[in-house]
Amino acid sequence: MIDTPFRSALVAAALVAGTGFAAAQTAPKFPSLNERNICPGVQVFGENIPITLMKVVSTDKRVHFRLDDLEKPKSGCPSETAACQRKGFVVPGDEVLAGWTNNAYRCVVYLAPNAKRVKGQFPETNGYIPSANLQPVAVPPAKPSDWVGKWSRSAEADIEISALPDGALKVVGQASYGSADPGRVARGAINVGEMEGERKPQGNLLAIGEDYIDPTKPWDETDRSECRARLQLIGRYLVVEDNVGCGGANVSFTGIYIRLK
Repeated sequence: MIDTPFRSALVAAALVAGTGFAAAQTAPKFPSLNERNICPGVQVFGENIPITLMKVVSTDKRVHFRLDDLEKPKSGCPSETAACQRKGFVVPGDEVLAGWTNNAYRCVVYLAPNAKRVKGQFPETNGYIPSANLQPVAVPPAKPSDWVGKWSRSAEADIEISALPDGALKVVGQASYGSADPGRVARGAINVGEMEGERKPQGNLLAIGEDYIDPTKPWDETDRSECRARLQLIGRYLVVEDNVGCGGANVSFTGIYIRLK
């Protein structure tokens, strides 16, 4: 279950989504975020956030997200008080991507496996839920066939991955900025970008870029002369981070993708 679309707008106003990649399966704390009691998602500009696949567990039929300090400033949220409960919820068995801990809560992102775009965007929910309602899910090493398919982000980005005979994967992506804004469409002010490459995956990681080979290592943050991207397969989620060099202004493939059926 998801919250209303205002959540994404609030988060975008507070932080710029971007370069959060990590492979460790821990529950870290990030003071710059925890001190502000906010959960903008598991990919946040300037934060190297480990991401863990977790399953919702509960004897209740619903586990509601909690408000954070962005939605209800100086409220002490997240907490168990009724005033901190959001309408959005997940149910036992749902799989989420979990980031850092904030006392008894964990910042998570949930995207329904059968999600459909509404006004150009998937209804994606990020927020705090109690850590006691989360159980780690083992992520086995990915086979090339696990990557194959058409993947789509919440808004304005799609990636298609196909298998090659030598075990490599072919990645072709298209992204845009402004296509959901009627004003930009009317002015012809839509920026576009492309990502394309062939590379053998390293387990659950894949590097794309002519001179970017090892996805366990960072790229040169100052060099945006070519498109570079790191793809991470975490269960049914594809987590992508790029170097903001894959297209026009504000165009990025960074985000969380689900495979379209």
